[in-house]
Amino acid sequence: MTNNRNTERWRKILRIGLIVGVWLVGVTRAEAVQESKGQDGEEVLCLDVRGRGDLNGGKVSLEQEAEPKSEDTVRVSEQKKDSSGKDDEYDGRYGWPLQRIPRRVIVCELPDQWAEAMLLESLSGLAAQAVNEERFDALVWIRDPNSRSYARHFEAVLDRLDISDTMTMGVWELADYLKKERVVKGYVLYRKDGWSGPLYTRRDDIDLSANVATVYAGILQGILVDETMESEVRRHGFRLLKDARYETPEQCFVLNKALLNNGSALSIDPLVTNCRDIAIAQRLMLYYDTGDLAEQVLEWVRPLSPILGWNCGDEDEYTGAITRWGHYNTATNWCRNLPLLSAGAEKGVPARACEVDPKTIDFTDTADFHAYVMSDGDNMQWTIGAFVDDPRYLGNPARDSVGLSWTTCPVNLSVMAPSVWKDIAALQKSNFSLIEYGGGYQYPDQFAINRPNREELLRAFARRLDYHFHRLGITVFGFICKDVDSPEAQQAFKIYAEEIEGLTGMLAVQYYPYELEGATYWFPNRDGIDIPVSTARYSLWNDVDPNRPRCGTPEYVSSLINRDVIADDGPDQQQLSWTIVHAWSDFGLTSPLCEGLGAGFGPVKVSEDLLLPQIKTVSASELLWRIRMKYRPEQTCKILGIAE
Repeated sequence: MTNNRNTERWRKILRIGLIVGVWLVGVTRAEAVQESKGQDGEEVLCLDVRGRGDLNGGKVSLEQEAEPKSEDTVRVSEQKKDSSGKDDEYDGRYGWPLQRIPRRVIVCELPDQWAEAMLLESLSGLAAQAVNEERFDALVWIRDPNSRSYARHFEAVLDRLDISDTMTMGVWELADYLKKERVVKGYVLYRKDGWSGPLYTRRDDIDLSANVATVYAGILQGILVDETMESEVRRHGFRLLKDARYETPEQCFVLNKALLNNGSALSIDPLVTNCRDIAIAQRLMLYYDTGDLAEQVLEWVRPLSPILGWNCGDEDEYTGAITRWGHYNTATNWCRNLPLLSAGAEKGVPARACEVDPKTIDFTDTADFHAYVMSDGDNMQWTIGAFVDDPRYLGNPARDSVGLSWTTCPVNLSVMAPSVWKDIAALQKSNFSLIEYGGGYQYPDQFAINRPNREELLRAFARRLDYHFHRLGITVFGFICKDVDSPEAQQAFKIYAEEIEGLTGMLAVQYYPYELEGATYWFPNRDGIDIPVSTARYSLWNDVDPNRPRCGTPEYVSSLINRDVIADDGPDQQQLSWTIVHAWSDFGLTSPLCEGLGAGFGPVKVSEDLLLPQIKTVSASELLWRIRMKYRPEQTCKILGIAE
């Protein structure tokens, strides 16, 4: 009798282990498993917190820590860094998770129905998870018929990975197939939020069960099913693994943090379908809005990690929170297909940027020199999207004719979408620069200030950038600070100069205002060579603000540049300055010269055409070399091997 009871007990434990998808060692809160009856009376196993009287009357405190887990409990992060952020054996992934290469690819068109799009994201994520765990051999590509850019990326990634075996399926056909292949074990139920306004807005009574369900989808290997679609999924033979409609994200985090990958997190509106595939594949925690949960999650994520998605509220509010815990915002909220785009990225040789050879610069030219620099290149969803196709941006065929350099995200792209970075690098000629913008969206003056070892983390972050800059040929580093003059910002600049070898220089703007006095700060590198940090003097921004006298329309900014050149005209008064161009400012209605041009490249061309003949526009790299020659001639001549 005793033996029978013991046998039955172990059978239940094994069944639970199969549903959770991890080896259970010891007792954790995540083992709060209750049996319930499905719609057809079948027995299902569900992780649930309803009815538990030991959670503060139904409320879960974030101070409650999950009990320690055995090393065998979950295998979600093979490349653990210690909590201090020490990175003695850097793996080259820049904090991003690894995605194994599939043998084949299944293409599924993005459904028109929102609930099916959510379902498809979960199917893609579970396939990627199974490939990583060597239980399956195919990744899913979600085909968006309206995106020419992603269509090109798809062909490029197939070529890069040498994959010829592709097949096409509908979303329900794919669901049935993955169930048959035991990639999918059932479904996780959620309720769609009822909001009908703009996405990524803060709202009361928001239903976050879709985010909770996404967390459980990765843990339980279940597809995402909206409650309106439950009868359909039951007809396809799927069983309920978890009803997420009655669990808060706070409860979910406490119950499951021991089962989750603390190498990243996803901040996402529950009505946005994008990026759920990588979150499920890598078993990430999801959160939305700022506040206690966001702070707890960001503290829990190990330092120097990418935070996916976007958020509601003020941009600097949530990016500041990410920064203060020593991470960076990836702005990936509209990305798709990151698992396949990133697969096998570590195996190839990345494309390299092509900057001007400083030995070819005519330093005897006494003209005034100016550079334009496009903002917001740290935005991964933009650069992976239409950045190289849109004629307002790098896709303009006249891009080589204007002295416009581009901030972008070479480091992140080289790790997560190397084919995209290859496309961008292929368009570059030495007359414009490709500038690494922040190493991700972060504020250097606030980086890791919530950690006890800020300087150590700053140096580790800079050393990672150094590794990638050398691989990618990047020599100009740009960033946005909350306060450029602050001691914290100056500390960060000093560390960047010391840890990133081969920098031509750095470009700094401020969150508000973008444009400053055009001042240049100097910091010695490890060889004692001074590296400039140049601030923007002007800003092309569709904004009229008495507190921003050097900001405005193309014709206004050009008049300011011309005025300053005339005012400082003299034998030793060569002007070396630059303008930051707000990427999203549409001047079509505010500038008569920009009618029909909108944002981006067109307004820059208008501004450049209005400059005085003695003002020449150059790349950001050339401008920095000219600054170095003007203010540090002896050092610069020695580096270049030319006579002073």
